[in-house]
Amino acid sequence: MKKIFLFNTLVFFCTILFFYIILEITNIFVSGPPRYYELVYNLEKGSLREKKEKLVYYKKKQNLNEKSNFNQYEINSYTNQGFSGPIVNANCGTIESGLHELYFVSDKKGYRENKDNLYNNADIVLVGDSFTMSICENTPFDLKSQLKKLNKNLTFLNLGIHNINYVKQLSVLVNITENTNFNTLIWFFYEGNDYNDKISKLKLYDNLKSYQAFQLENEKFNYSFPEKVDEINYFVEKKFEISFFYKFKVWLAEKVNGISSLLKYFKKYEILLDENDYNKALLISQKYLDSKNIKNRIIYYIPSWQRLTNYKSKKYGFYNSNPQVKQLDELKKSVKKISEKNGFIFVDGEEIFINRPNPLNVFHYELNTHFNRLGYKLLAEDIYNKVLKKLN
Repeated sequence: MKKIFLFNTLVFFCTILFFYIILEITNIFVSGPPRYYELVYNLEKGSLREKKEKLVYYKKKQNLNEKSNFNQYEINSYTNQGFSGPIVNANCGTIESGLHELYFVSDKKGYRENKDNLYNNADIVLVGDSFTMSICENTPFDLKSQLKKLNKNLTFLNLGIHNINYVKQLSVLVNITENTNFNTLIWFFYEGNDYNDKISKLKLYDNLKSYQAFQLENEKFNYSFPEKVDEINYFVEKKFEISFFYKFKVWLAEKVNGISSLLKYFKKYEILLDENDYNKALLISQKYLDSKNIKNRIIYYIPSWQRLTNYKSKKYGFYNSNPQVKQLDELKKSVKKISEKNGFIFVDGEEIFINRPNPLNVFHYELNTHFNRLGYKLLAEDIYNKVLKKLN
């Protein structure tokens, strides 16, 4: 009996060791998104936001080298900076760095830190979603600040805002810049979700003319508005109890990403972009930009976290054959084709990120967040080298 017990115990541990070795080998050669939803979020109580907050908090405790230094508003000095809107707390810190909130002073239309005179004259208009807005990075680490560092002579009107796709972005362009003189448009397309909309809804977004940008998204993102600078508490204080079981779930979610990526080779991915719909949107933008005689028209393509998680397979030749990467490549090809058809220069931002030793360190704790300060720095440098240097 004792021999049988010892034999079964040995077999059990050998089996565990075998599967562990398989996991390690596949993670060396193949990578992909960790299975946080299945193994962490779905096994936790609370809202999805609370589950994300807990994961960020745990990762923050593991990575104490993250820095939180940034420019903080001095008491009432912001009133002398040419802004006319209220101070806004974007309420994003707990699901991004876990260290600090984004506080920004809004302009007369509710966008982030634009001096109001830029709505009359600006060299470059930036249009896009939360990556363009640089959620949740305070100055001077946001995209606009990084671009201004690279060329102090250019002025930038940043019309990036949370949760808007190409149809809402088109509405921002044609409604908000109607009376703005500018010569260059950089329109960002984030491959993670900017394809989700229909041009038939364009008229529904005309209220952008009368609403401030942060008001449109306040219900979802729960913005708050401190009245005084000395009321601001930049730093995140939310805490969670982290059990051994929770740590195990996170570890397992990250260990199985290689195996789960291999399984994707048997999965069929849907087409993400309605080409005809996107073409209609860019045709409208083309006519609008023609009417304003805008010479420089750029669409900059931002790669997604989902794409960049597959970076290990690039080294071993599996990257381009990954069905999810193929799906995203088809999306990129469609955006490029339609952009160029409608008079835009298409700029691919994938290379600057995917060719790094670890592309995921441009995200907070390598999680599916927005860019950290390194990510926005690299994004700004790529725009500068590929676009700004070539402007007349």
